[in-house]
Amino acid sequence: MDLSPIAAQLGRRLIGCTPIFDSIYSVFLLCRFLMTQKFYKGSARKWFTLDSVEIAHDNQIVARFNVSIISAPAEYSFHCQLVGTSSLYGAKLIPANIEAKNWDVYLSEFQIQGFNIHNNLFSYASDCTSFFSPGIWMGLVTSIVLLWILTYGIHMIMQLTTNSRFDDPKGQVLSVPQTE
Repeated sequence: MDLSPIAAQLGRRLIGCTPIFDSIYSVFLLCRFLMTQKFYKGSARKWFTLDSVEIAHDNQIVARFNVSIISAPAEYSFHCQLVGTSSLYGAKLIPANIEAKNWDVYLSEFQIQGFNIHNNLFSYASDCTSFFSPGIWMGLVTSIVLLWILTYGIHMIMQLTTNSRFDDPKGQVLSVPQTE
């Protein structure tokens, strides 16, 4: 079943991956990526979003996955190190039908660009990793705590005073013996 005319009517674009054929089991799989391009006034530019991923067998959709957080400006591509059905991955594929729950999909070094493609090359990639990763947060919090301890210590040292007001300048010098 070819969904391209339907997608064209909806202002969407279908991108198919390389068909997978296993000669041992005579299995022919095809994956499709359904994307949308939309203009946002806030950023004053067009953005594309990957809406769903479909896995088809003999042109019948077997599994359909909704996609979370895969979007980029239309002139960029989108890149993510890990995309899949596990919640541990950078972008998650959410099963949209019963058959999809039986699938475990894993895409490594995933990069996609549906619009404004020139010379069959990806343009600059918008990556799925955030600027503040858990490692960066741990380093920042540790540095702030250590800086606070250092500041507190310097403040305490600056507050030290000598006991000169109790000394009698005409009296005998205080003697502290070194041996018992």
